[in-house]
Amino acid sequence: MLSASASPLQINDLFWTLQGEGRWTGRRALFIRLPFCNYNCPWCDTEYNSFKKISEEEFVTFAKQESARFAVITGGEPTAHKDLPRIIMLLKNEGFEIACETNGSFPIPKEIDFPTVSPKAFTQNKFPAYYIHEDALQKARELKYVVDEAFDFSILDRHQPAQPDIRYSLTPEYSQMTKQLPRILSFIQKNPQWQLNLQTHKWIQIP
Repeated sequence: MLSASASPLQINDLFWTLQGEGRWTGRRALFIRLPFCNYNCPWCDTEYNSFKKISEEEFVTFAKQESARFAVITGGEPTAHKDLPRIIMLLKNEGFEIACETNGSFPIPKEIDFPTVSPKAFTQNKFPAYYIHEDALQKARELKYVVDEAFDFSILDRHQPAQPDIRYSLTPEYSQMTKQLPRILSFIQKNPQWQLNLQTHKWIQIP
């Protein structure tokens, strides 16, 4: 139910597209980017400190534009945003399945159907590098690491033995693709529980 007196939602971006990476690559999806982040990754491709205000009614109207009922919530860091519980409620009321990508530094709402946890090193000294909150680790359905020139594959030892219900993936940092692909492929050859994850939306130039 919409609340006439509810404050507007803070949304960085809202659009329909195809999920470009991970378990649901190629699936039609409503993308919701929430503003603000507690990390400062140098290769982040989102201007997450800006936002527009959208009423609940406007949000639901946009979400219902298409027949697909799959949403991806990302950021910024969505699990730290005050509007996340309302957005989840609005989507669930319309029958959406919800995926969410998080850096894993905060608990994940139980209503998220498919949490992707992508730990990062750039924690601004608030957490250890590649920190994962215990709740986020327990709820993760996919663990995704971005491999850049400083990435140390030994951090992945903490995920042994592999859990059968979790997808383990490695993404080459896009601007370093040719340098990082050989490292990833060599690691996967010895550790086949890990999968290569490519950002196909960047290849085909969609948002």
